[in-house]
Amino acid sequence: MKIKFLILYVGLLGFCALSQAQDKPLLTEWRIGESAVFYSQDQEVSAQFSGEICSEANSFFQKTLEDLEVEFKIYVLSEEDWPHYTDPNLIYGMPHFIPNEKRLVVAAEDNIFWRMQLPDFPSLSSPYKELFPMTYSLNDEVSSRYFFDLLPVHELGHAWASKAGLNTQRNWLSEIMCNLMLHTFIAEERGEFLGALELLPMYWSNEDQSDYSFRTLEQFQDNYWEIGTQSPRNYAWYQYRFHNAARKLYNEGGADVLINLWSFLSSNQETLEDEALLEGLRDEVHPYFEELWNEW
Repeated sequence: MKIKFLILYVGLLGFCALSQAQDKPLLTEWRIGESAVFYSQDQEVSAQFSGEICSEANSFFQKTLEDLEVEFKIYVLSEEDWPHYTDPNLIYGMPHFIPNEKRLVVAAEDNIFWRMQLPDFPSLSSPYKELFPMTYSLNDEVSSRYFFDLLPVHELGHAWASKAGLNTQRNWLSEIMCNLMLHTFIAEERGEFLGALELLPMYWSNEDQSDYSFRTLEQFQDNYWEIGTQSPRNYAWYQYRFHNAARKLYNEGGADVLINLWSFLSSNQETLEDEALLEGLRDEVHPYFEELWNEW
């Protein structure tokens, strides 16, 4: 039986049905190609960037993976509009995908969740104390916006997996795949954003993890929704680790790693036991998966 992953993406079926009965603030619609971007008042610039980068990424995936027609809508929301169009249990600023609505949801404005991702600058040592202001300076401040504005492409990866009917086997593997899709696209097509995409994951992947209640892949698998809704900092730590793994996979094998992973998941619709899954990832996708699994 195919696993129904809660793609933080969601247990939103009931919520979406309920929200239909509620009055919602009016959003502006902007179309790019076959896709629509809906955005909150005065958020045209953010909406245009999200729409354009997702359109480019979608074309890249069609050329790289398979010629799928993937339907998706992008919602670029203010904090005020957020609870009207997604689950209010998700902290404002956490990007996510709502499968039954084919909806990619992202924040339009800087927010507490994004600011939580920035380190304590006085405590930074080289090279991070130089790299953070160099990479993330915005209007004379340091902001993680340059990182988070790229994450709609990660959510597009979930839309692709949903359309293809993939059994992504494990929640953590689903997230690694989407991070690998994001990283491969940026590295291959929009290299000017690569520094912003890599720096936060590299920093947090190496930081102390003792404060987090959940740290293992098994805990992520079993507590996916709880971590995302109740422990957003902990969830972000996992995502940074997943993206750092995607960076290493790409650096070692290029776009072929993503192609191999897509092919492996496409050809394994049954849910594999741990031993078979590890063997397949190691032998058919990339050997680094064995190190990732055993040394997480």
